[in-house]
Amino acid sequence: MAESATSASTNSGRSETPAEAFSRFLENLPLGGRNGLIVAVISTVIALTAVIWFITRPSYKTLFSSLPEVEAGRVVEQLVKMNVPYQLGVGGSSIEVPADRVYDLRLEMATLGLPKKGTGVGFEVFDQGNLVGMTDFMQRMNYQRALQGELARTIESIDAVSKARVHLVMPKQSLFVTEERPATASVIMELVHPLNAKQAEGIVHLVAAAVEGLDESQVTLLDQKGNLVAGGQQASKDGRMGADESMDMQKQVEKSLENRAQAMLDKIIGINASGVSRSIVRITADLDLSQVERQEETFNPDGQVARSEQTSTESSKGEFGVGGTPGVRPNDANDRSGAGASGSNQTRNVERETINYEISKKVEKTVLPVGTIKRISVAVLVDAKLEKSDKPDAAPQYVKRTEEEMSGLKKIVEQAVGFRADRGDTIEVSETPFAPMVASEEEGIPFWKQPAFWMQVGLVLTILLVLFIVLRPMVQKLMENELSADNSGVPAAVAELEEQLLAEGIGTLPTEQPIRMRVPDRNIKLTSQMIGEHVEDAREIIRSWLALDN
Repeated sequence: MAESATSASTNSGRSETPAEAFSRFLENLPLGGRNGLIVAVISTVIALTAVIWFITRPSYKTLFSSLPEVEAGRVVEQLVKMNVPYQLGVGGSSIEVPADRVYDLRLEMATLGLPKKGTGVGFEVFDQGNLVGMTDFMQRMNYQRALQGELARTIESIDAVSKARVHLVMPKQSLFVTEERPATASVIMELVHPLNAKQAEGIVHLVAAAVEGLDESQVTLLDQKGNLVAGGQQASKDGRMGADESMDMQKQVEKSLENRAQAMLDKIIGINASGVSRSIVRITADLDLSQVERQEETFNPDGQVARSEQTSTESSKGEFGVGGTPGVRPNDANDRSGAGASGSNQTRNVERETINYEISKKVEKTVLPVGTIKRISVAVLVDAKLEKSDKPDAAPQYVKRTEEEMSGLKKIVEQAVGFRADRGDTIEVSETPFAPMVASEEEGIPFWKQPAFWMQVGLVLTILLVLFIVLRPMVQKLMENELSADNSGVPAAVAELEEQLLAEGIGTLPTEQPIRMRVPDRNIKLTSQMIGEHVEDAREIIRSWLALDN
């Protein structure tokens, strides 16, 4: 007894080291607490490791993007040889490397000729191999291949074009003009976004200017889906458009006119509280989609102008006989002038003048643009006016506009759309109360009938199911281990309590066997568990009991 008291006093007098304090802290923890502490420590270590890896990992930057598979493979092969870490993205068409080496690697790849722009060969085909002994046909084919490859590379340099492939048909020149055939070209492109009309026209000009004898009308452009972008049968020789192009032009003209009129009406009538215009304008335009070339020649007879004038003068001097024609006897017998009579010396002058006049002529050549407006039909629907009632609680009432107001609106629309009565244009302006704005169908559906609600419910149920399947067995196992540990530890706690009581000279606890005979085992386990959790309180209670017995 004295030895134990001395040992206890010695232990209480010596200060605990941090290791001993932590060890005692772990011993006092239940099994569930120990497991939780271990899980927390492991989670902290994993989190710190992830943070350190994220902070210290190298930052990657794009080296090349939108690469063909072949070129991407060549670049990756070279990076592996250079022991450079890399990452692939966007389906393998993008290559990323450490950010501090991007520019150096680009220069090194450029010196190696990587990546090659374009999928075909260019004029470098003539730098490879021996040209000696090559036939004329092979030279022409190599030239055609090189020209196709160079055109494809040039077209791929456009931002909207990802890939391009060019096919040229270049007939052999003939000595006979009647046997000559025009050159043709077909271009298929993989587009990043659709081309506008100007871009398509520019590509057509580019191809036509690069090939000798190629006319722009013989160039056809297709996209990756096989849609005709430009050329082909898009426009016929007489200048008429195709059905799709004519419909697009008609829609553009109608939309432009509608926007003009709508903008004017919105300034006058305004919009409602929901931001919707209080007027509706619809226009149908009839267009002349044929290209007309007209030539006129006008002559003005009153506007004569002397184009050229020629004057000649002839002078002669000599003897000219008189009395008639030589060798013919005159009928008058008294006439003494005979054929042989001699004439006197005379001078004769002859003057001739020739003037050429030109009638004024005017030649006019007119090419009418495609898509001129033949006539338009305009329909305007205007919302009725809302006026507040004199009564404070009454709702606003619809009031129709006067004839002068409607006539003014009609004139405004006519001026906005370029209305012409001589062209056969028609316009109709009507007024009617617009229907009030109602909630959309989706807003009126109860929340339990909306798909989004059931998607959320399904997500919550899935999470609960995972927790039930995965975590429930773990929790049950932890509880069983904790309960068994507590039950096994209670006798030790009771024995320790009894030892302390004996050391204090109070007495001993009753034996366990009589208690088991009177009390069920379940109550004994619960009591033991409570004593293990509240040792100090149990010691005070037992001490008071023993004191009462004494």
